Order: sequence, then C-alpha cells, then structure tokens
Amino acid sequence: MLRLLTGLVAGVVGAELRMATRRAAVTLVILLIAGLMLGGAVLAFLVACFLLLASHYDPVIAAFIIAGVLLLLALILLMTAHLRSRRRHARGGYSSLAGLTAPPPSIQPLAEAVPPRPTNATTVIAVAAGAALLGLILGRRI
Repeated sequence: MLRLLTGLVAGVVGAELRMATRRAAVTLVILLIAGLMLGGAVLAFLVACFLLLASHYDPVIAAFIIAGVLLLLALILLMTAHLRSRRRHARGGYSSLAGLTAPPPSIQPLAEAVPPRPTNATTVIAVAAGAALLGLILGRRI
C-alpha cells in the first residue's frame, strides 16, 4: 500500500516537474523572441534618428550625435548600477570618544503600544475604486 502511494506521489510530482519545465522553456523562447524584436526596434529607431540627423547635418556629425547620446545614457546607467551595488558603510556610532559625544539614548518601552489594525477587503476595494475613478477623471482631462 505504501509503495503504491509512493509511486503515485512520485508520478504526480514528476508530471508537475515536467509541466513546470515545459512552461519555463516556453517562457524562455517567448522572452528570446521578444528580446530579438526589441533589438530590431532599437536598431530601426537608431537608423531613423541617423537619417533624420543626416538630412539636417553632415552624416559624420549625425553619427557623433547618436554616439554621444548613447554614451551619455550608458554612463548614467553604469553610475546608477555602481551606486546601487556599493556596500553601505555603517555610520559612526558611539565610539571611544565618549567624552566628546552625546550619551546614548535611553530606550523606554512603550506602555500603550497599539497594534495596527488588519486591512479589510472593503478598504482595499474602496482604495482601488478611488484610484480607478481618479484615473478616469485625470485621463479625460489630459
């Protein structure tokens, strides 16, 4: 009986694993196709920008303008990535210079701490309806 149950569970888990693998593979193929299409769209946009700039300026200057804009965007992205990946240094706390700094704050427990109320479904629905209404109002004015 236990072997039958173990075999049944293994079969279900194996089928679920195959289905998850297939779903991941299909998602990967879709993302790959979307990435290729996005790359083609970016390339077409750059060619269109080059043609537009080349009609107003010299083609060499148009190439330099596009290269400069792309370089500026790349530098901004690299700087953002560098700032996000830097290790946060702990700020100086209460160090050995105890005589020159303020004394550490005393921690007193809150006697009347009120726990937060759980959010009801009606509150969530009301906020979503309000946001939808605000979006409709602002969407018509734009």
